[in-house]
Amino acid sequence: MRAAAPDPVAELAVTLRHFFPEMDRWLDEVHDPRKSGKSEYRMRVLLLMGTLMFLGHTKSRNHMNDNVRGASAMAGNLARLSGEEVADVPHLDTLEKVLRRSDPAHIERVLSFMIRRLVRMKALDGWRMGSRFPLAVDGTGLYSFAERHCENCIETRHASGAVTYSHKLLVAYIVSDEGYALPVACEFIENPGAVYVKQDCEIQAFRRLEERLRRLYAGLSFHLLLDAMYADKGVMGMCLRNGWNFSITFKPSDMPALWDEGQRLLALAPGQTRTVMLPQDQGVRIIRWVNDLDYHGMRLSAIFQEDKAGDGSPVRTFAHLTGREIDTGKAQAAAHVARQRWRCENEGFNVLKNGGFALEHVYSRNPVAAKAYVGLMLIAHLLQQLVTRGRIGAVFREAFHTFLNYGKRMIESLRLHAIPEHLPMPGQIRLSTA
Repeated sequence: MRAAAPDPVAELAVTLRHFFPEMDRWLDEVHDPRKSGKSEYRMRVLLLMGTLMFLGHTKSRNHMNDNVRGASAMAGNLARLSGEEVADVPHLDTLEKVLRRSDPAHIERVLSFMIRRLVRMKALDGWRMGSRFPLAVDGTGLYSFAERHCENCIETRHASGAVTYSHKLLVAYIVSDEGYALPVACEFIENPGAVYVKQDCEIQAFRRLEERLRRLYAGLSFHLLLDAMYADKGVMGMCLRNGWNFSITFKPSDMPALWDEGQRLLALAPGQTRTVMLPQDQGVRIIRWVNDLDYHGMRLSAIFQEDKAGDGSPVRTFAHLTGREIDTGKAQAAAHVARQRWRCENEGFNVLKNGGFALEHVYSRNPVAAKAYVGLMLIAHLLQQLVTRGRIGAVFREAFHTFLNYGKRMIESLRLHAIPEHLPMPGQIRLSTA
């Protein structure tokens, strides 16, 4: 007989208590703009309500209100999850009013507390590349309008004469072989106001993001995984000064002189080669590398990979620049980590856009609240991964099939199933693949 499917809310409660026993305090430390003593709901309750909106994949504040307000079990479950007595379920308009006067940086700080707690628990140690955590950084679009939405919009003029006004986002994820893309921090790509000298762009946003990474994660070291846009002396130098490393997509069209030098050195070092058998008889991967490429005074290395089918025909190629020397013992790991950048697109943005979180939905037209909602969404995304890939990873596919179905079951459970009074706590939750 098939075992009963895990209860999503009970498993969320176990995961929160196991990994983040101080979550209630962290949420309460987010600045409350309301008058002291005049508030019906503490910050922990309102912010948790917003996080549950994303975990339940409701895709809008109205849909969340319609689903859970007045539901038999919701107030009790909210009380159990927040550690605060709740007489009834807050309307999300209350959260909206608070977020409009909040500081989104305080919500991002909660996210950083969560990541640092996982690091202290050594839950992520197996993901390190040497001493550094692989950190994939990429940008994506949030939403666009035919008319100016606010003074921070990015303006794009098209050949047709049309103009679009958009908002974009840069996100850094710690990624792993097991399929995780844990959000660490984000930076909004936006103009500083109605008057500006030059529009904001991804590279400028990256420089701001790098400053916050150093501040929020002082003492941690990262191995940045970046696309060819970041093959820039400023970005590389910044990483090396921080004691970080990087793997940046290397294209001959972007850096022709350096590419030619790499090819020349490859011809002089035929022994710097490793051949790896690909799984399931897919062929082989040939890894080659060169060191001591001089680029604006930096000594870089380049790693080249070519996949070949069983008959020897080429299938695909990869090339990356890195800031550390490569040798035979490090070549395979260096080649492998360089290709993990795609996880920020698949397990990151694709899930946030198409997996129920509705990243491209305008949760608020107020620019401050909109940023705060993104922060809550990233917290929810991190929690969903810890539950679905960690806590119930072994049975997730059989029990829920898809993340969208998991979200539906989460809302159903919040509405109808009270969290058991006594939850058995695991000694360990392994962050393994779902």
